[in-house]
Amino acid sequence: MVTSNNINISTRRGGDATHQRHRSILRRRFLLVPIFIVVIGFYALSFRFLLTTTTPTLSTNKELRMIEPSIEPVAVIAHAISLIKCSKGSSVTGFLDAAAILRHSIHKNSIHHNSFPSTQINNSTTAIASATTTTTTSRYSYQMYAIVHTSCAEHSTVLSQLGYTILIKDHPVKKEDIKGEWLRNHIESENCCGSAEFIKLYAYQLTNHPIVVHWDMDVAVLHPLDDLYDVMIYPSSHPIHLAARERIERQHPEEVWPERIDAFFTRDVTSAKPWEKVLAVQGGFLVARPDIAVFDAYIEFIKEGNYIGGRGDGTGWAGLGYGGFQGAMAYQGVVAYYYDQLRPNSAVELNVCRWNQVAADVLWRGPERKEEHHLQCREYPKLTLPDGTPDYASNTNCDDCRNTPIELVRTVHYTACKKPWECTMAHPRIPRDKRQSYRLENLVNVTYCGHLVREWFELRREFEMAMERASDGQVKRPSLSTGGYEEEYFLGYCQGKGGYIAMEPPPRDFDIRKMYGM
Repeated sequence: MVTSNNINISTRRGGDATHQRHRSILRRRFLLVPIFIVVIGFYALSFRFLLTTTTPTLSTNKELRMIEPSIEPVAVIAHAISLIKCSKGSSVTGFLDAAAILRHSIHKNSIHHNSFPSTQINNSTTAIASATTTTTTSRYSYQMYAIVHTSCAEHSTVLSQLGYTILIKDHPVKKEDIKGEWLRNHIESENCCGSAEFIKLYAYQLTNHPIVVHWDMDVAVLHPLDDLYDVMIYPSSHPIHLAARERIERQHPEEVWPERIDAFFTRDVTSAKPWEKVLAVQGGFLVARPDIAVFDAYIEFIKEGNYIGGRGDGTGWAGLGYGGFQGAMAYQGVVAYYYDQLRPNSAVELNVCRWNQVAADVLWRGPERKEEHHLQCREYPKLTLPDGTPDYASNTNCDDCRNTPIELVRTVHYTACKKPWECTMAHPRIPRDKRQSYRLENLVNVTYCGHLVREWFELRREFEMAMERASDGQVKRPSLSTGGYEEEYFLGYCQGKGGYIAMEPPPRDFDIRKMYGM
């Protein structure tokens, strides 16, 4: 018992010592808690400060989000189209389809892409597959706009159903407002729509957004445009800006980057000539910084009408060579003149084979009277000889856009390769003037065009699958049993040349936001 008691006493004494040690440890731990909280608070404040100082600020722009891009978009980008001439735009086959597929391709390459739902067809769930694999998730949201000429207002309903915000606009400059006699007498014969085409300039008024992209409707977006947005939104010294700049394919990579970039575009290289110094801007794609002052500047010089007829040196806007090419008096000419002459060193010309890819020949192949320029790039040489004259011999190293790997193409503009809904394969045609055969025989790569057209039809197929599901079956995909024409490329949507199987319009109460999970 004594032994036992001794043992018990010893145990109690040991227990008291142990409790004292525990209390000491607890006291130290309790002292560490406030220290730990202070440290965590310090790092939290530091991280918040870091975010504030390293993200771009645009305090006047409500659409810009200054928080982690994985949670919220960096910004909401405006994407605009223009409906100018409804007699040719709203009634032709493919109008609805073009607007829907352009919007769908933009959605797929936005921050919302991951929220795009799977599609249940015939009680089986199928993930919506893409012809092009988006390898980079976008950090930007989007808003669609349709700038609709007043004469076409009645045709805007379908665009509204597709999620476009409708802006009804009249000519910003009418023929009678133009002072210059030559321009006033000839403007209405320019391009498709004459002075009405200037409604595209209203895109510059979308100042609720940091960036606007104006598109033609015969376009598909294959990859995110984040790199372009990043270099416009972030300061030139910011790591995100610098990294994006390294990835952007420019037409002239040897040129120094502007300190501030206000626009991106491509030139209409395939319509140019090696000895002409001035090229038009390709009208299907313009990325710009919205600004009322810029809009006003356009309107001012258009109304002034300082334009000289003809093509080449001494013609066009201010007699500086902006004349004679397609669209010179209209959109393609005024945009080129503005960024070249009125706001130089503020825009970047993108690689025409990667951005706004029309997939046409970029080499000069004749005619015989200009044989010395045979197989030269269809751009004015950047290099000069010791005597200051152009070094045409060096002007042969240009990419062949007819064979650019599709995985490298960011956006496609269906011009040379034909519009998908025309159900016609691009092919060399016999011209009336046999002297022009040099050009048309080499204009396109027919097989390559077929693959680009297939990209559009892949987008259409997945859009219809999603719309059928979102409408609870009210919208049915058309039967493709008769669409056997060039099925490898048209995917069953063409019954023959010109035999396009059009999309079914959505119901009037159809909410496209439900389909996209927005």
